Amino acid sequence: MSKRREYEEQVRAKLAKLEAEVDAIKKDIEAAESELTSEHHSKLEKVSELSDRVGDKLEELAEAGEDSWEHLKEGIEHYYQALGNEVKSFNKL
Repeated sequence: MSKRREYEEQVRAKLAKLEAEVDAIKKDIEAAESELTSEHHSKLEKVSELSDRVGDKLEELAEAGEDSWEHLKEGIEHYYQALGNEVKSFNKL
C-alpha cells in the first residue's frame, strides 16, 4: 500500500472518530435545546465547518497523484487539529 493511501486511511479513521463525537454532541444539544446559548450554536457551526473542510481535503487527497499528495498533508493536519480542538472546547461548555 502506498504512503498516500496509508495516510488517507489513517486520517479517514481519525475523522470518523471525531465525527462520532460531533454526532454525540449534536444529540446532547437536541436533548438540551432550551438551555443552549448562542455560544453553543456558534461552536457547533464551527465544528461542522471544520469537519467539512477536513472532508474536502480528504477528497483532494484521494484525487491527488502519488507524487503530489504530500503538499496536502499540512492542510489536512491543520484542519484536523483545529476540529479536534473545537470538539474538546465544546465539551468544556
